[in-house]
Amino acid sequence: MSDVVNINRLSRPVKNMDLGGKIASLITVVNGLHESLLNHTLTAPGIVIGSSDPAKVKIAATTTFVVGGVFKSKTTAEVAFTATSHDIAAHASLVKEAVYTLSLKADLSAVLTMGTIAVGSGKALAPAAPAGQAVCGQVRIAVAAGATPFDASTDSLASGHLTVAYTDLLLRPADIASLIATLTTA
Repeated sequence: MSDVVNINRLSRPVKNMDLGGKIASLITVVNGLHESLLNHTLTAPGIVIGSSDPAKVKIAATTTFVVGGVFKSKTTAEVAFTATSHDIAAHASLVKEAVYTLSLKADLSAVLTMGTIAVGSGKALAPAAPAGQAVCGQVRIAVAAGATPFDASTDSLASGHLTVAYTDLLLRPADIASLIATLTTA
């Protein structure tokens, strides 16, 4: 079969692109697959509220991950938010929230990266995965309407004005399939 036949099997948005656009889309998907395979988490870290410091996020289980194609293992650790830059101001009448991505670096350090603050429950989006790091989870923090903000350096994640959800993230076959599905038809 020729390449033209294979290109015509692409999804409708891609099928309507010119050849240059199709090649650019394919390159984007291949680069995404490459980054996902080089940097990913293999075992669940069991992300929870910190046990020695409830203002931190805890990696409760030893997790295996890959950074730059090299296998690593991270034992339990508590990760602090960054003062002021991770804060969420309160809104008088609406919920404000942000999603923080927890990732692991080659030197075994853990990093919290904050997404954009959104107004309204369930509206915040996760930040892009940091390049060269294995994303192992996310923390969604919602600040109740009112006058009390989220002070990232001191607030307990169990505070009454916060709603906090912890999610472990692993590389799953479905993640790769959804990336490829942006090009192919079902």
